[in-house]
Amino acid sequence: MKKLALISILMGLAGCSSELTLTLPYTPQTTEEMKGNVSVADFKYFPKPGVRQDEIPDTAAGKILLTETVGQFVTKAVKREFHQAGLTESGHVCSLDGEINEFSVDALGFSVDYKSDIRYILYDRSQHVLFDNVEKVGFNASKFVTPEIVISNLNKTIADNINKLLTDEEFKKNVRLSCVK
Repeated sequence: MKKLALISILMGLAGCSSELTLTLPYTPQTTEEMKGNVSVADFKYFPKPGVRQDEIPDTAAGKILLTETVGQFVTKAVKREFHQAGLTESGHVCSLDGEINEFSVDALGFSVDYKSDIRYILYDRSQHVLFDNVEKVGFNASKFVTPEIVISNLNKTIADNINKLLTDEEFKKNVRLSCVK
């Protein structure tokens, strides 16, 4: 079944219109080290009209549907990256909200553009905004690759976006000054 889903991804990325549902595994990538207590709220997904909450739009394949919403997938990814970096959710000193404005694949032509646009909002215990920034990530990759590489590129799109947050000096400063017990 997994092999069939992966073959469907390749067919879609090669230009055949289809609808594909898959479970997108996520492995944290960060090498950042931080200390702090930041709870992560459920991220909200604001796709273009006509795009479902569980859909990663793909110009060639048509629809890549996840077994969970894009918001749930990104929320779990942020939590995993924060955990790997050393940030914990205990104590609820600070909280992070997020808005996913774009997570898409543009596979028209001979290469693929992976894009993400996520707004991160960090609050202190009193719900005062400490940090509010949009991180955009995009990269171009080869179109004719193995299904595992396509899945890896989808994960890289989100991992790179979260890494931009974790390496942002203003974010790090606010966590260090306001989010440590």
